[in-house]
Amino acid sequence: MVLSTVCAAASCSPGVPLDRPPGTGKIIVDADMGELNDDAQAMFLLAAAEGVEVLGVTTVGGNTWPEEGTAYALRQLELIGRADIPVVTGETNTPEPRDDYAGALDRPRPASHRALATPPHGGYATTRPAAGSASDFIADQVRRHPGEVTVFALGPATNLARAVREHPEMVPLVKEVVYLGADTEGEEFNRWFDPEASRVVFEAPFRRELVVTLEAAQRLTLDRRTYERVVTGEETPVRRLFKELQGPLFAGDPGHRAFVWDAVAAAAFLRPEIVSDSDGRTVLEVDRDRFWDLYVTRIGSATPCCGPG
Repeated sequence: MVLSTVCAAASCSPGVPLDRPPGTGKIIVDADMGELNDDAQAMFLLAAAEGVEVLGVTTVGGNTWPEEGTAYALRQLELIGRADIPVVTGETNTPEPRDDYAGALDRPRPASHRALATPPHGGYATTRPAAGSASDFIADQVRRHPGEVTVFALGPATNLARAVREHPEMVPLVKEVVYLGADTEGEEFNRWFDPEASRVVFEAPFRRELVVTLEAAQRLTLDRRTYERVVTGEETPVRRLFKELQGPLFAGDPGHRAFVWDAVAAAAFLRPEIVSDSDGRTVLEVDRDRFWDLYVTRIGSATPCCGPG
C-alpha cells in the first residue's frame, strides 16, 4: 500500500489492472445501513446491476444500530421498487466509544426497527424484516447456492464472523467476499468497531476475496459538480432522494464533499476495469473518471430493473 501511495503521488509507472470478469451472480449485502450513506449507495448500485441477484440485505451495528439499518434498508428498497429483497436484522458489537466518530454509539439503541428517534425519510416502510438471524441467513443462502454467493462485507464483520464460527461448513462454499478496508487497517472504522470479528473473517479460508482499501476509496468524494450530474435527468426515486438529502448540504456549502466508500467497493466488483492499480486481490487505485461515469449512470438514471440474466 505504501508503494502504491508513493507511485500515485509521483505519477510514475502505470498500475496493474484488476484481472477479473465483471461481477455477476447472487449476492448478499451485509451493511451498517444509513439513509443514502455509502452503504445505501452500494446497495442501489448492486440492486440496479444486470446479471446480479440480491438474495438479501443483512444489517449490522456500526454507523447505525442494526434496527436503524433495517428501517433504512426496508424504506430505501421500497423506494426503488425492490421490496421483494428480504432484510434481516443482525447483531452488533459495542466497543468503548472513541473521541472521534463512534457511529451508532453516539445515540441510544432503538427498541425496534419501527421505534427510531426520527423515522426514515418519507416514513417507515410497509414491508417487514425477515425472521431469523443475519448469520443464519448468510449461512443458509450459501448452503442453498454452493459456490454462487458473493458476500459484501460493507460494515463491521460481526454477522459474517458469527456465520463463520457457527457454520464453518459454509466457508468453502462462499464464492467470494468483498471487503471495504484491508486487514491491516486497524483504525478503520469497521475494524475498530469489532476487531475480533474482523480477525475471524480475514483468517477464514474463503476461496476468493476482493479487498478495496480505505485509502483507495477515500480518494473519491462526491462534490457539487458530480452531485449535479447525478440529479440531472428524468426524475427517479434515487435522484429524488439525492435532491432531498444531499441537495441542502450542497446548497448550504458549495464546497461540501461526501465520501462514497462502499459504493467504490460495489463498483470495483461490477466493473473491474475502473481499477487502475491492484495486486490481483486488493484494489489500490481507482480511475476517477471511469468510476464517476459508472456511478452517475447507474445510481441516477433509472430504478433497478431486474435479477440475473
